[in-house]
Amino acid sequence: MRKREKRWVSLALASCMAIAAVTGCSSGSGKTGETKSAAQAETEAKAEAKKEEGKEEKKEESKEEVTLTFLHHMGEQGKKDGLVALSEAFTKKYPNIKIEVEFLSRDDFINQYKQRVAADNAPDFINYRPFETPEVIEAGLVEPLDPSIFPDNIDKNCIDSISLDGKIYGIPLDRGGYGFYYNKNMLEKAGVKPEDLDTMSGVLEACQKIKDAEMVPLASGYAESWTENIIIEGQTFTGPMVADPMIFEKLMSGEKKFSDYPEFVDIITHGQKLVRDYALVDEKAASQQASDQYAQFGRGDAAMMMQGTWAISDIRIAQKAAGNTDEFGFTYYPWSDDPAKNYMPANADDSFMISSGSKHMEEAMLFAEFVLTPEARKVWANASGCISALSGVSADNPDPLLTIFTEVLDEKGYYFEMNPGLAGQYYQDFDKIYIEGRIAGDSPETVIEKWQKSFDNIRATGG
Repeated sequence: MRKREKRWVSLALASCMAIAAVTGCSSGSGKTGETKSAAQAETEAKAEAKKEEGKEEKKEESKEEVTLTFLHHMGEQGKKDGLVALSEAFTKKYPNIKIEVEFLSRDDFINQYKQRVAADNAPDFINYRPFETPEVIEAGLVEPLDPSIFPDNIDKNCIDSISLDGKIYGIPLDRGGYGFYYNKNMLEKAGVKPEDLDTMSGVLEACQKIKDAEMVPLASGYAESWTENIIIEGQTFTGPMVADPMIFEKLMSGEKKFSDYPEFVDIITHGQKLVRDYALVDEKAASQQASDQYAQFGRGDAAMMMQGTWAISDIRIAQKAAGNTDEFGFTYYPWSDDPAKNYMPANADDSFMISSGSKHMEEAMLFAEFVLTPEARKVWANASGCISALSGVSADNPDPLLTIFTEVLDEKGYYFEMNPGLAGQYYQDFDKIYIEGRIAGDSPETVIEKWQKSFDNIRATGG
């Protein structure tokens, strides 16, 4: 019962008692029922107060049933299991609020989101990061978050990764990155040592040795553009961006040209060679999805795979199904031949933002705050097999690969998303032109020229 109502009941009780006292003193009648004693008035007032309390409690119990929509692009089974587990744990705590998990392909995610916002059908949450889509933030389509909701033990790098212009927009589920998974047994058969993968030329030489040993060097999932994009982007994030954190902002504004960064020639050369010569070994491989890529590596049908933390659960599923007993390892993704300059692209991996078009903002904030609790983080870590963004929280029985991954992340991780990223059409054309160039057999110089022409045109036409 609210304080105001409690105060009203107290006043009513006092008034009844006062009236009863006066009436009892002035009455000369001895008939029962004609006047109320102070005790009777007090009893009835208490009963009325209890009745009012019951009404209030009943009102609180009959809360409105609410369904929140979580729009995501997570294709890995571990992640899907994690979202379901989180949703169920939240609904257990708040029975009147349910989470509806909805999958949407990453390739057209933001366009679909914008269309739903325009149609007044916005989801409550979108599984995206500020770095990847600053235009939706600038358009006011997602809610800024109060810093006070974040616990002290959350990784600061993750907070920086999900912030833009000094404001926090994302809720990180975990932290991660990507690099090279490798099959120890297959590398040994080809005469390759894990430390040979510390440099880009070492990776390329290892691929050739594996190919010469009549094994597939690199698992393929390049029917999905993002699986190839992380190759070119990963080299950029841990190469030119480390030296110049504002590289993308300068390229978009026209302050700098691609030719001002000669590292792009090597980056494109390495990326094209990895995919064209060592992954796309036949037409079937070229048409594989990311899930096929995880399975190919997990079965032991490819010696290495360029992927991130998110792949571990699916790798293990495929390994178990195939009865493969090979041992796996993981190392960072080198972009140069100087190990000291090579890092692992790191970020607040799975995170989500609250849509400003949410029709249930109060309930959406409850879910956001719940996800930041150790209880929820434990649920996510156990179901997804990912590295928690909260220090001191980990899966009960972490996968050995996850332990290796965490060590590499702590030692060589570079959190690129704390820097400005490519936005809108700039982002789309950067990846699209690179992939089209690999397919067409364009030289690195031609790809760079096309990048520059595209960026100049976007800037001149406004998109």
